[in-house]
Amino acid sequence: MTTHFQNDMRLIETGFPCHQVGAETQRERGASSALPPLYYLHVWWARRPLTPSRAAILASLLPADTDPDWFLRQLGIEKRVVEINSQLWTLTEKLLDKIDIDQQGNEILTFDAVNHDLLIKENERRSQNQETIKKLKTADNSLSNDDIIIRWEKDSMPISQPWPKIGSILSVKKIAADPAHVNERISFAKQDKIKQILGKEIKWDAQDLYAY
Repeated sequence: MTTHFQNDMRLIETGFPCHQVGAETQRERGASSALPPLYYLHVWWARRPLTPSRAAILASLLPADTDPDWFLRQLGIEKRVVEINSQLWTLTEKLLDKIDIDQQGNEILTFDAVNHDLLIKENERRSQNQETIKKLKTADNSLSNDDIIIRWEKDSMPISQPWPKIGSILSVKKIAADPAHVNERISFAKQDKIKQILGKEIKWDAQDLYAY
């Protein structure tokens, strides 16, 4: 029996994504900054406990080999995306409002003229990001190896054509978000050397920082 319990490891004992849960907790506390510190322990009379409470309970029940991305999604730390030519387009703001449900209960997005225009703007945004990244790397070659720059550059690759035809139905996927990376990008933008190169602090938009 002792051996059985030794082998029955839980997710909270190994593989627990504490950096992601911590980042989400920080965001959650920030939303309640007007409350006294005591209330950060728990939102009294709330319908559900805060993220760390839910995470601790769920991780205590799940086996150690639970997929961390699945675990984060159960906590609501997720985002919606559509895939176009193997590239992900995160749905935010107006796009989230346009999500429908098909007869099988799956979330879908109809690629209409409005979405086509939004995709054009998304590619323009990504191209602008590429120009900013190029400027940073040219001014300081060491930034070429910076993890934030590498991921930002990858996320900012323009979505290649051909695009879906007007009227096409796109499947909406739910994937784990990355609040820890959001915090890293915010800290990156505030570095003095970044502000000196650009003459200002990077202003991340919803697409760059979307995590929820």
